[in-house]
Amino acid sequence: MSAVTEDGLKPTIVLVSASELEEEVKKLSDKVNNLVTDSRAQNEELKTEINNIKSLISWLSIARSQGIWKAKTCKHSVNEKCNAWNISDPEKLGIPQEYVSEGENGSKKVLVGKFSEICITCPLYDPKGR
Repeated sequence: MSAVTEDGLKPTIVLVSASELEEEVKKLSDKVNNLVTDSRAQNEELKTEINNIKSLISWLSIARSQGIWKAKTCKHSVNEKCNAWNISDPEKLGIPQEYVSEGENGSKKVLVGKFSEICITCPLYDPKGR
């Protein structure tokens, strides 16, 4: 005689040994622990990289402010254009075309009012009023 539920359906019963369940739970537990450990290590790596990026951004901000200051105080900067340099191939130097002005004689000058980054390490910097 088989057991029948109220709906007239026979229940399905699967027998599993306790040791098999215990082994599966142990495997899953180990996987979770490994994932947690890996996740923590990755979080630490990410924190380190984020701190490195923040440090680089700080230095870049300092350098940028120095470039702006030099562009404003250099005697070669006239009407926000550097007259000390003739740039023959701005793209090769990484200077975007929109930051270059072409002179009457075909010379190319950097618009330091818009691209003061070039002033950061300029060896030709000379303060106004000297």
